[in-house]
Amino acid sequence: FQMAKRKMNADLPSAFFNWLLVTGVFGILFLGSQIVAWKQLAAQGIFLTSNPHSSFFYLLTATHAVHIICGLLALAFLLVRSQGKSVISERRRAATEAVSIYWHFMDALWIYLFLLLFLWR
Repeated sequence: FQMAKRKMNADLPSAFFNWLLVTGVFGILFLGSQIVAWKQLAAQGIFLTSNPHSSFFYLLTATHAVHIICGLLALAFLLVRSQGKSVISERRRAATEAVSIYWHFMDALWIYLFLLLFLWR
């Protein structure tokens, strides 16, 4: 996404669109890998109600998936608005900045949660 922003700032609309697309593909691949992980856990008999640890894992990863889905919807909005455009308008720049703030906030939040859960004793 950061590369898309750089291309937007350089007034390269097709590169901007392509990097948004790459970001979306990686987000979708991540969600797919999460579904694979849930299926592997289910195949091992580990379910949401199995024990408190599995419940917490499913809750945490489902919350992450919801955040990724929201980010993907925002990316889809930018992609639809940017498709075939030869100029990056000020409205598109503002929308891109808003989506960027969302993604960076989620990055910071998940890094904080990771540190909290794994380093706090």
